[in-house]
Amino acid sequence: MTPVPRTLPVALPDLLEWSDHAIQGKATVPAVLLLDLLVRQTTEQAGLDPTDSPLVMRDAIFPRFLPADEVERCTFELTLEDVEGAGTRATLTSRIALAGGIGRTRTHAAITLGGSATALPAPQVVGDFELTAERAYTEVIPFGPRYRNLRGPIQLGRDGGSAWVRSPEPAFPQPSRAGCPYLFDSAMHLACLWGQRYAGVVAYPTGFSARVIASPLAHGQRRCVVVPRSIEPRALTFDLWLTDEDHRVCDAIIGLAMAPVARGQEPPAWIVHPRATQGTP
Repeated sequence: MTPVPRTLPVALPDLLEWSDHAIQGKATVPAVLLLDLLVRQTTEQAGLDPTDSPLVMRDAIFPRFLPADEVERCTFELTLEDVEGAGTRATLTSRIALAGGIGRTRTHAAITLGGSATALPAPQVVGDFELTAERAYTEVIPFGPRYRNLRGPIQLGRDGGSAWVRSPEPAFPQPSRAGCPYLFDSAMHLACLWGQRYAGVVAYPTGFSARVIASPLAHGQRRCVVVPRSIEPRALTFDLWLTDEDHRVCDAIIGLAMAPVARGQEPPAWIVHPRATQGTP
């Protein structure tokens, strides 16, 4: 018998910090908080062991922005579907009433929890360009204080980038199985910086193939390494690692997809490598 999907209403927390996560001047709900919500709800609803390790996420998508000013006008639903032999598929959708009696339904995030994936050791990368975290957030990724969590010096080279990432105080008293969402968020900032430097585009994350969390951290810091896998005109793919001070892999993201989904954005001229548009690294 084919499993029947279960759908239930969920509520997004109203967090003042969303104003610090502004894209083209518009406060936007961070994808990492939507993924955190999916992990929390799926763990509870599917009866998963909150201490089970490693946590494996697969086939994640977060295909479009969710403006913060729409949250109070939306109703949100979580759909859970058992995937035979591979875990639980969780999908977050919103419904909103528009002018003229028209309704709109959108998918904002989806992941499969469970299954298997292998995380390889983090490679060593060589930087040929260095910038401070302060300059990165002032001139390249203009987020507010809550989402300025890269720590310098930031090293970028054609084979990848590295930096420390440090979380602010957690927004919730109890972390989800995935640990601190801010560490993953700032790791993706490092990938964004690499894309601006070596691909000449302002790219945003839209999903990943797999994520393996061996040692979740509720609050603290990790070393981040990002390596490009493929570079196309409108599609960048990376692998990311978060390691502890002894270089042990704590969190690995495989096949992070990024794309220039915000129209009209261009990186500042000073960060773009002269050969940014001349093929892959």
